[in-house]
Amino acid sequence: MSRHEPTGKMVLVTGASGFLGSRTVAVLSQHGCVVRALVRKTSRTDHLRLPNVTIFRGDVGDAESMKPAFEGVEYVIHAAADTSGNKEEGKLSTIQGTKNILALCGQYQVKKLVYISSCSVYGVSDYKAGEVVTEESSLERFPDKRGSYSDCKFRAERLVVRAMGEGAVPIVCLRPGTIYGPGGDVYTPMLGVSLGSKAFAVIGDGRFVLPLVYVDNMVEAILAAMKNQNSTNKIYNVVDPEKVTKKEYMEGLVKKLFPSARTVYVPFGLLKAVVFLQEKVFKALKRQPVLTTYRLVSSQKPVVYDALKITRDLAWKPPVTVETAFNAVVQYERGIR
Repeated sequence: MSRHEPTGKMVLVTGASGFLGSRTVAVLSQHGCVVRALVRKTSRTDHLRLPNVTIFRGDVGDAESMKPAFEGVEYVIHAAADTSGNKEEGKLSTIQGTKNILALCGQYQVKKLVYISSCSVYGVSDYKAGEVVTEESSLERFPDKRGSYSDCKFRAERLVVRAMGEGAVPIVCLRPGTIYGPGGDVYTPMLGVSLGSKAFAVIGDGRFVLPLVYVDNMVEAILAAMKNQNSTNKIYNVVDPEKVTKKEYMEGLVKKLFPSARTVYVPFGLLKAVVFLQEKVFKALKRQPVLTTYRLVSSQKPVVYDALKITRDLAWKPPVTVETAFNAVVQYERGIR
């Protein structure tokens, strides 16, 4: 049971059919909230048919389509964002979508907006190895070099921060690390690349600490941000306090799911050299590279994300341990095969 129960509140969740959004809807439903789940017209919704949940079809890129969902809403959790990597889709869904949400929150006098940002807004390539990343750390100077998703999330967060300064809507901005859990991606690009479930190439020697946050712990942070008055107009990192290295993640989760798969650890220096050469070749061919050294370094710099601020200000205490989280993912994945 959450320590931050928002019982009876009317809450709108955007991106409600997605990994984080759907889990947020489920937890709010369990707590007796009146939930409005905003999804696209083509989204699957069978997992959202829960007590006290009403499904609204709309598009964050189209303000008019969202107005029916905003009637009488007290809280908005904006989790919708384009994850396809398509630049134009990102501009519409992530950037314009956030503009629309901010405007509608003001128009309908929402009590609080919880905006889901990302730790990708930080300028990691500028940091030293081992540096502790707090909410005051410098942001990315070249967001366009990080890819469409990170670029759009960066620009959307700038809109949110500007709105905080204007004070029209009470806002809290959460910057989660890599969110994982049942139904989410098990093997992400931060780890490396895979050949289906037969082989995994892990970047580095395995000592890299992953900035993980289990999905239920992330939802707990959202509830804390909703209910605690201290959160208004503040920004918080959200990363689980238990540190998990790549090697621990591979052995504790991936190998349990794919025991016969081969795992190879690729030296970072070697991969960086290969990526550098690939960039040169693709540039000569006037083609976009598959991966750039800038993106590689930004994702693999060994820094430590700090989430003490949300623990101190909002009494956030992640309810799920790493061991329990790993077991939940294993049980889920085995159940769907």
